[in-house]
Amino acid sequence: MNAFFGRAAGAILSLSLLSAPAAQAQDAYPNKPVKVIVHTLPGASSDVLARAVSKAMGDQLGQSFVVENRSGAGGAIGVDAVAKAAPDGYTLLAGASSAIVMLPIVLTRKLPYDENKDFAPIGVISRSPFLLVASQASGIRDLPDLIAKAKAHPGKITYGSAGPGTNPHLLGELLSQLAGIELTHVPYKGPAAAQADLMGGTIDLLFDTPSSALPHVKSGKTVAIAASSDARVTDAPDVPTLKELGYPSLTLYGWTGLYAPAGTPPEALARLRGALKQALHTPAVREFILAGGNDILDLYGDDMLAMQKQMQDFWRGVVKSRGIRLD
Repeated sequence: MNAFFGRAAGAILSLSLLSAPAAQAQDAYPNKPVKVIVHTLPGASSDVLARAVSKAMGDQLGQSFVVENRSGAGGAIGVDAVAKAAPDGYTLLAGASSAIVMLPIVLTRKLPYDENKDFAPIGVISRSPFLLVASQASGIRDLPDLIAKAKAHPGKITYGSAGPGTNPHLLGELLSQLAGIELTHVPYKGPAAAQADLMGGTIDLLFDTPSSALPHVKSGKTVAIAASSDARVTDAPDVPTLKELGYPSLTLYGWTGLYAPAGTPPEALARLRGALKQALHTPAVREFILAGGNDILDLYGDDMLAMQKQMQDFWRGVVKSRGIRLD
């Protein structure tokens, strides 16, 4: 009997050792589809970027990355959904700086999450400068012209944004402060509506991403008068930067980053960061991002969080000096 049990125990041990690699492979992350929540409407810059990168990351990791839009409340609905998700790596956030950096600063009420503590930063997908674009009906053709008109008619010149507390809103506030003018902010429920009213002459100005603005500039429907980038935008070489025009503090960018809920296992985060880096340097994805006037920063993990906190400090000062508070 002892010999029998000894042989049986040996056989069981051998089988368990043989099956261990298979079990580990089954459990390796990811072993099911990954959901990527975008807090904007379909077609917005963050949504388009998230879809391009998610497809490439899915190819890298051998699983589907499914993008789901949850817009509303300035982005807080989608962001909160990820903050409350299980920290297992299967629910991610593609978050724009408007929602991650700006929204918590401008709101008077406390959000149900902490943008710096409730997320594990994976990496920056891309950053984008803004073009300051004028309607044809406004008659504004360059920045000195804008400033002269604004000083002659305080509060009469309007500028749109995708909503209160967004990058374009606060860029307009900062331009007003630095140039000593008063522009009137007109918020919209998304960039498409603001762009339509700019072309229709309902509003005079809009800070917009190059990928969104340039088709209308090139068709003659709108006029690009300045760029917020450090150097001139490649696809708009005739448009001067705000830095060139005497406003270096307006060298500013929006960005979209990928996040997981805080507490996500380090192994999953490492795989996600590696897959994001590979995806961003896949020729097709890289070409797509750069063609839209965006940059690839190669910022991951703590480096991304450090940039986020730096921008929070900057915009907090602008919001305080301009007295911007939203309910």
